[in-house]
Amino acid sequence: MQPEHSRFAVAVAAPVAFLLAALSLGGILTNAYAWETPAWEAQAVGQDWFDLIVAVPWLLLCGAGARNGSYRWGVLLAGAYGYVVYEMVIYAFSIHFNSLFLVYVTTLGLAGWALIALALDLSRRIEPVDARGSKIGAWVLIAIGGLFSLLWLAEDLPAVLANRPPPTLVETALFTNPVHVIDLAFVLPAHVVAGVWLLKRRATGELLGPVVLAFGVLMAASIGGMMIVMKARGVAAEPVVTVAMLLTAAVTAIVLVRVLRGHPQPRSTMTSGAPGVG
Repeated sequence: MQPEHSRFAVAVAAPVAFLLAALSLGGILTNAYAWETPAWEAQAVGQDWFDLIVAVPWLLLCGAGARNGSYRWGVLLAGAYGYVVYEMVIYAFSIHFNSLFLVYVTTLGLAGWALIALALDLSRRIEPVDARGSKIGAWVLIAIGGLFSLLWLAEDLPAVLANRPPPTLVETALFTNPVHVIDLAFVLPAHVVAGVWLLKRRATGELLGPVVLAFGVLMAASIGGMMIVMKARGVAAEPVVTVAMLLTAAVTAIVLVRVLRGHPQPRSTMTSGAPGVG
C-alpha cells in the first residue's frame, strides 16, 4: 500500500494542473497584468501560454504515470512540481497584487507540499543510475549550473560595482530580478551539487540529479516559449537566446532519458525498502 504522503503527492497533480490552467487563462484573458510594464507583461503572458499548452498536460501525464508507483514517473512529477514552485514564487512576489493572487498562493502551497511529500517517498527507494548515465548527467548538470551562474553574474556584478540597477530591471520596473535570486541562491547550486554527487555515485545525487534535469527541461523550454510569445507581441526578444534555450531543453531532455534508462524497471507500488539517502 502506498504511504500516505505518496498518495497525497500523486493525488494533487490534477488539482495543481487545474489551478495552473486557471491562472494561465486568467493571465491571458483578463487584465491581471495591467500594472506591469510591457516587457514584464509580455513575459508573464508568454509563461501562461507555455503552461497552458505544455506544463498543464505534462503535470496530468506525470500524475497518471506515478499512480502505479513508477519511480521514473515519480522523478518526472517531482521535476514538474519543482517547476511550478519556482514559477509561483515569482508570480506571488513579483507580479502586482491582482485578482489571481490567492490562486498563485494556493498553487504554490499545493505544489510545494507535494514536492516535499514526493521527495520523502523517492528518497526511501532510490534506484541507482548506471555509470555511463551518471557521468553524462553529471557533466550536463555541472555545465548548466556553471554557465548560467556566469551569465547572471556577468549582468549583476557590473551593476553592483556601479551601484545601479541592470538594464533588465529598468525594463521590468522590478526591485530585483527574481530569476537571478532563485537561480543563484538555489537552482544553479543544486545543478552543480547534484552533478558532483552523481559523479561520486552518491545515492542523493542519483535522486537529485534526475529530478533537477526534469525540472530543467520544463524551465528551459518555458523560457524559449515565453520569448517566442514576447516576439509575437512586439517585445524585444533575442532570437539567439530563444534558440539557445530551446536547444538546452532538447539536450537536457535527451540526457534525462539516458539517465532514466539507467534505472532498473520501476516498481509496481510506492513502498520503502530501497537504499536510503547517503
